[in-house]
Amino acid sequence: MSAGVATYRDGDSRLHALHPTTKVLLVACFVLGGYLAGVELRVALLAVLIAGAAAAGVAGVVLTTAAPMLLPLLAGLLVIRGIVVGDGTAVLERGPITVWRAGLLSGAAFFSILAVFVLAGVLFVTVTHPKKLAVALSEAGVPYRVGYVLVTALQLVPDLRQRAGAILDSQRARGLDTGGGPRARIRALRALLSPLLIGALISAQTRSLALEARGFSLPGPRSSLYTLTVDRSDHVARLAGIGGVLVLGGVRLL
Repeated sequence: MSAGVATYRDGDSRLHALHPTTKVLLVACFVLGGYLAGVELRVALLAVLIAGAAAAGVAGVVLTTAAPMLLPLLAGLLVIRGIVVGDGTAVLERGPITVWRAGLLSGAAFFSILAVFVLAGVLFVTVTHPKKLAVALSEAGVPYRVGYVLVTALQLVPDLRQRAGAILDSQRARGLDTGGGPRARIRALRALLSPLLIGALISAQTRSLALEARGFSLPGPRSSLYTLTVDRSDHVARLAGIGGVLVLGGVRLL
């Protein structure tokens, strides 16, 4: 598995052991909580997510995956809102450009919402087995075709990145310069795209034929290698998530 990519990491933590639908519910609760909470409570939500990732042994993966997405957003929000949103209190003045205090606070507040969304999603992908997720969705009444599409979408980017790495390694072995200046990088990109797209199409066709050979489109009940059960920990986590959202909603209304 490539570093910096959100893929499932095996583990025996309590977070790994939760039922996949419980983790789906918790992600939804964090998304709603991030929207309903104030800035201080969003910081607490972020602390809970990071603590959960550390307890599951995936904090490094979660942070290295989320950082490339969040840092550009933070910089853009602070710059754009810092210049556009003003309240008369300037933090920095350089010629015609003025950075306002209210804009910086507004950008930081909006960024905290996005940070909760991203960390919750990345943590979910990292601790949820894709095949178990498909089984859980099917047991919950979601059509198995829809569940398969969702699980395949979670695996698409890591698969493409792994395939692109293999293609670049083979091209470097044949003498292609993939570094250097912009022209060399453009040539390397052109040499990468064709085999990457063709390989992805061939892989999709092969997977489709394999699924049909196993009766994917046939009607009737499905069997699975995985037996999923909802235990006491799932009930506690669900109640905690729903209760937390209700509390945040009540605080927002007051």
